[in-house]
Formats: sequence, C-alpha cells, structure tokens
Amino acid sequence: MSTRLRDAAVRHLQLLGAGAGEGAVRRLTMDIELEGRIEMVTLSLRDGELQCVSSDARNDGPHVLAALRFVAGMEQREDSSPPGLVASIAPRSAEQAPANELADALDDLLTAITRVGVAKAQYAPSVDAALERVISAAPEPTPSGLGRFIGRLQREIRSAELRPMARLLEGASQLANALRTTARTRDTEERLVAWLGARPGSMPEVELLHDRTMIEVGREWLSGTERASLERRYLVDIESGNIYREDRPRHATASLGPCPRQLRVGLAEVESGPSPRRIRVLQYEVRPDIPSESWVRVQQVASRSFAEVAAGYRKSVEAHPSLSEPFALVAPHRIERNGVFKVFDSEGRQLILNRSERRGAVLAFYDMLAEGAEPTWLAGRLTDTGTMVCLTPFALGTRDRTYTRL
Repeated sequence: MSTRLRDAAVRHLQLLGAGAGEGAVRRLTMDIELEGRIEMVTLSLRDGELQCVSSDARNDGPHVLAALRFVAGMEQREDSSPPGLVASIAPRSAEQAPANELADALDDLLTAITRVGVAKAQYAPSVDAALERVISAAPEPTPSGLGRFIGRLQREIRSAELRPMARLLEGASQLANALRTTARTRDTEERLVAWLGARPGSMPEVELLHDRTMIEVGREWLSGTERASLERRYLVDIESGNIYREDRPRHATASLGPCPRQLRVGLAEVESGPSPRRIRVLQYEVRPDIPSESWVRVQQVASRSFAEVAAGYRKSVEAHPSLSEPFALVAPHRIERNGVFKVFDSEGRQLILNRSERRGAVLAFYDMLAEGAEPTWLAGRLTDTGTMVCLTPFALGTRDRTYTRL
C-alpha cells in the first residue's frame, strides 16, 4: 500500500515543529483507493470496541482491511519515500499566484449569455464555447454541484426563460467571487463545498447524525454534464421531519436498496449548504418492508403550513440561487375537485401543483384524485412561478394506501 500520506504527515510535522500535547483519536475517516475504486472507510471506538464500516456498506471488505493495515502500520512500503528534512517554503504573494481558471471561465460564460441575450443563447457559438471552457476548467471528475448547475443551465438555455436563467447566473457569479476571495468566511467556504465538494485545505462544516430512522420517499435522475448525470434520493427523518438528499453520480455507489425503503442509520454525515442538505450514509441497515407505523410518522412530520413551506423555499433559493432545489413533505388540509384540483392548508393557503415537470407523474396524480383518492401526505420538489411556490409531486400516501410512487 502507498504510504505517501503518512510520509507527508511526518514531513509536515517536521516543518511545524513541536505543537500541542497528545490527543485521543476516537474516529478516523479515510478515502481508500483499491483496484481503481475509492471508498470512504470509517473506524471508530464505541464502548471500547472497534467499529468498521465502508461506504459500500461492508465492514469486512478489502477497503476496510486496507484501512486497518494502514492504521496498524502493517502495510507494505512499496512506493513510499523516506521522510527527510523539509526545506522552508517562502509564502507566495497574490500577484505571483496563478489566475483562477474556473472563476475566469464562469465570468466569460456570464458575459457571453448577457451579450447575446437569453432568447438567442441556444444558438450562439460564443455561449457554447464559454460553457465548454467551464467544463474544461472544472476539476476531474466533475463535482456534483457544478455538474448539476451545467445541466440546469443547458435546460434553461433551451427554454429561454429569463427568470430561472438570471437566478442560475447570479449563483455562478457568487461562485466566481468565492473562488477569488483570499479571506475565506463560513459563507464562502459553504458555497465552495456545495459547488465543488471538499478540496485540499478546505474545512467543510459537517453535522454527524447517529441512530436515526429515515424513509426514502422518492428518487430521480437529474441532468448534469454528459459525463456526470446524477441520481438523487430523498430521505425523510421520521423523528425530526428533516429532509435530506443522497446524490449518486453515475457509476458510483450509494446506500443499498430500492425505493421506497427504511434506513436505520447508525452514522451519517450531513453537509451544510443548499436545501435539501446532502447526506452521506456511512453505517446503516435497510428494511424494504416498511412498517405501517413508519408511514404514520411520515404523515405526522409532514408540514401543515404552506406559508412556512414558501418561506423556507425563498430562504433557500436566496442563499444558493443556482444549486437549491428544495423538496417538501406536506399534509394537505383539503382538496378542491371542481375541474381543476387545488390543494389547501388549514389556513386556506393554496399550494400550486406544477404541471410542467414530470408530466406523466402529475397526470397520474390527477387521475388518482379524479378517482376519489384522499392524500394524507404529498412529497415532491418545489419550484416557483415567480410569485407562487409550486410542488411537483413524486409520491403520496392515502387513507387506503400507505405509499404510491408516481
């Protein structure tokens, strides 16, 4: 196994000199590459016992064994270099630093679209060239946030809708500014992680979750770059009502099981960022036969105030205009069936049902309502018309059937 990481740590310690006293290591999380595949391995002490788990859901697989050998110092040092003295490195000034290629490419993209106008962007060679430059300047493989932005931008270029295009470009401008800033703040760091993932030197804010029960209520494939389409899964914590997204690029692994399913999550990491927040499930058990009491909890934690749903949507989109794609779980108070179905909460506020996306799913939902179905909860992605928030239904529960996936 390569020990370059350990050797680099030794050299860095030599550079830093004596530091703080010894600490107690309770948990280690490592990215282990083996036979061309990278898995995250977590080793932790719980009640004096060693817990091992890999992101492929195995606790005794080859990636776990490689991590154990590394920690135990039993790996073969085939390509490591002896830790020598570290030469002092003079800090480089801002003028000597290379230009930020991705930030410049984003600026060129914004300029190209602005010059030709949204209505003509679809047929403008300058826009195509600028978008190609962004893709070329992106890290490899393309981070899921940036890839999703590219997929949404290409869709809006084809639709030539001004409002969603302006929102996407506003977010791209914010990313370019964050890439160029030298004084990183919590907001700029959160923005960079949401777009580009964790990078060398970054310190993403991560919330650890333990012992939670979650229900997956929907999943979909989303457009990205040609090489980076994305499967998104929506998980509901049936105790708190929080909704998370698990993003899986094509050909990558994720938590196992079909939709719907129940996950008993022993350990998970949740990133700060756009709604719904991204989750990485590390330790879990899958239950495909979801008990009826879990579906009752889904209904109980669903939002009953459409005003709160709209307020949460606005807050999320304002913070992350390019990346936020909020998902909601709601419990309608009543449904009007006078030709055009309308959903209301107990305060008389209406939540518009979006008919422009997932058209087949929406038509199936309307057919169910026409047949007299009484939804006890609805789950779907939120969008807006500029003045009103809309819900695109993915799944629902009724008085007669606990779950229907559209």
